[in-house]
This record gives sequence, C-alpha cells and structure tokens, in this order.
Amino acid sequence: MTRPAIWAGGVLLLGLGSGCASVEPRASFDRAVSGAGDRLSATPQWVRDDAGREAVRAEIRTLLAEPLTAERAVAVAFLANPELQATFERLGMAQAEVAQASRLANPSLEISRLSPEGSAGGHLTTIGFELPLLDALLVPLRTRMAELEQAHVELEVGSALVELAAEVRVAVYQLQGAEALAARLADVERVEKAGYDFARSLFSAGNLAQLEVTLAEATWAEARVALAEARREVRHAREQVHRLLGLWGEDTAWTVAPGPPPLPATEIALEGLERRAIEHRLDLAAGRSALDALGRALALRKKLRFTPIDLDLGIETERELDGLRLTGPTLALRLPLFDTGKAEIAVLEAETKALGWQLEALAVAIRSEVREKRDDLVAARDLARFTTGTLLPLRRQALDGTLRLYNMMLGGTPDVLAEKAREIEAERRAVEALRDYWIARAELERAVGGRLVSPAKEMSP
Repeated sequence: MTRPAIWAGGVLLLGLGSGCASVEPRASFDRAVSGAGDRLSATPQWVRDDAGREAVRAEIRTLLAEPLTAERAVAVAFLANPELQATFERLGMAQAEVAQASRLANPSLEISRLSPEGSAGGHLTTIGFELPLLDALLVPLRTRMAELEQAHVELEVGSALVELAAEVRVAVYQLQGAEALAARLADVERVEKAGYDFARSLFSAGNLAQLEVTLAEATWAEARVALAEARREVRHAREQVHRLLGLWGEDTAWTVAPGPPPLPATEIALEGLERRAIEHRLDLAAGRSALDALGRALALRKKLRFTPIDLDLGIETERELDGLRLTGPTLALRLPLFDTGKAEIAVLEAETKALGWQLEALAVAIRSEVREKRDDLVAARDLARFTTGTLLPLRRQALDGTLRLYNMMLGGTPDVLAEKAREIEAERRAVEALRDYWIARAELERAVGGRLVSPAKEMSP
C-alpha cells in the first residue's frame, strides 16, 4: 500500500472511530433529574412512545382517584404537563448534537473525464479522494463543547422541574383557599338571608320599619354577590391547576383535598437562605455552565486564530492519454489571510462579558428575591398564627356569650345573627391567612431553588 493511501486510511479510521456517540438521551435525562436531587418531591417521567404514554395515563388516573394535595398535584404535573415533556425533548436535541460533534465530516470524491478536442480516442481521467484532516483533529474539542452545552441543557431542565413544582403548589393552595373561602361565604349568605327573613317577620308584625328590612335585604344581596365572585374564583383557580397539570376531558373530574392545611408544628429554618440560593439555584448554575462553555469557545478560537480554516488531505490519481497513471497525495488549505477571526473573537469576548454581567445581575436579583420571600413568609406566618390562635377563638367566645344571653332572654335574634356573621368573617380571614402562608412558603422554596425540608419529614399539604 502506498504512503498516501496509508495516510488517508488512517484519517478514515479516525473518523469512523469518532462516530461512536449514541443519540439515545436517556442517560442525559437521568442526569437532569438526579441533578435536581432533593429539590423535587416526585419523580418525573419522559413519555417517548405510545406504550409509555399508556403507562403514564394509568398512573395519572391512580393519582387523580384520591383528593389532590399539593404534592400529589406535583406528581401529576411531572407526568402530564405537555410543556414539560417538550422541555425534555431538548435533552434529545442536545444528545444528538453531541453525537453529531463526535463524527467526522464526510469525505469528498471527485471524478473528471476529459477528452481532447477533435480527437476520436483517448481520455484524461482524474479521480480524487479527500478527507477533512483538520475537522478530524478538532473532533475531541468539538465533542467537549457539545457536552458542555448538553450539561447546560440538563441544568435548565432541572430548573424547569423546580419552577413547575412551585407553580403547581401555589395553584393548589390558591384553589384550596378559594374553595374554603367560598364555603365560608356560603355560610355568610345563609346567615344574612336568615337575618333578612327575620326582619321581614318583624316588619309583618309591625315591630320594624321598612328601612330596616331594606337594609337587611341589601346586606343579603351583598353576601350573594360575594359568594358568586368567590365561586368564580374557584373556577378560575381550578382551571389554572388544569393548565399546569395538563389535564383535560374526563381527567378534570378530580377533587382537591380540603385546605389550606393548618400551620406546621415546627417552622422551616430561615438562616443562610441567600447563600443556599446562590449554591442551589439551577438557573444560576445553568448560567455559570453557559459562561464556562463560552469561555472555552473563546480560548479555543484564540488558539486557532492563525491556523488554516480548512485542511483537507487526500489522494489523487490521474490517467494520462497515453495510459500512464499518476498517483499521489493532495493537501488543500484555506489560509486565514483576509479573515483572521478578529471580529469573531471580539464577538465572543463581548458575549462573555455580557453573560458575566447578566449572571451578576441574576445573583443580585436572587438574593433580593430570597429576602423578600423570606419576609413575606414571616409576615404570613405571624398573621396566620394571630387569626387562627387569637382572632378566631375570640370571635367564637363572643358568639358563645351572645347565645347564652339569648337563651337567658337578655339578647335578641339580630344580635346572634350579627355575631355569627362576625365569626364567619373571622374564619374567612383565617382561611386567607393560611392560604397566604403556604403560598409564601412555596414561593420562598422556589426562590431558594429547592425544598427547605425533606419531603419525607414534611406534612402533605
């Protein structure tokens, strides 16, 4: 075998050996889920075929058969949310990019057959075979860059899982609060109707003026309006859960667990949250990964600035008119004489600096968001404790005292109805305070970048 043939064969073997990376993204998906770690309270599944879809549908129906809690809803969303499934497909694209980067560019084959003008016989035949040598030498570097981009996508997928879980928890807490509030307002409406009926009976007996009856009816009408608005909010909150969970058709006939849940016996630790957020936020980690990849690309471009842009090694054989065959190696170079890559390097430098500033801005925003959400949680917790531990018990005591006076004929029915309405109003405020507490807690966990307690040790709100 001639030396040129050996050279070309070696480059060909290099290209064949470099194309061993698989396009199967399952390992990338597992890394993305594992990277999210204890930030997740449920295990997502990637639906990639009809059999997987059917298995997921069966699991979703099992989850929906029981009243939805926040964590059960997260589990459903991790199975059924179509936008999340679309995000998973980015892992497939990233894995395909890694596989593509590991492959050598296709060789080129040129054949020419020339006949002398005016001649009846004889042909000049040329056959050339070229392999992209520079491309082969850059395969490891190109593959490494694609792997860095893949790691970046995996972090972004993990961040999307954390964000979706937080949105689902908030939506479920809002629905629980809306349903509980509507139930309280239904009680208010019944009390106000009873007050109006009692006022009419007094008016019929000649013991009450028409104005008092009108005022009682107006109060009842306001209660009905408030109840209608609350029921509308329930429908809106339920549809928000449908959108986040990806449910439609028969799967929308689920019920939500009564709530909001009571305050937990022990509060989550609120120390060192800013530091933890900087360490745990996957979107910030994804930004760092992108900055690292961009820095490597810049360094590589600077190193290769004055190297040939293209370097092709090949073999050419030519058969002359007299039958003589000429064979030898060929080398084609595209030299960086006019475009030395200066502009491209300047673009990469500017992109690197811009991304660095963006990451600094994101870190500042994260710290501020954590402080804000921490303060919201403290305020919501204090208000929930006051409404459930002080305001509501006092209103119940007041109602109990009013009923005792009524039983001793020292108070009237209007007094009892008015005090009952005040007690229901206190219950409404307690429901809203508990709802706001759990929403604030979910928002703080999202800001920090993961769960603040182990799911195994936490209640199932």
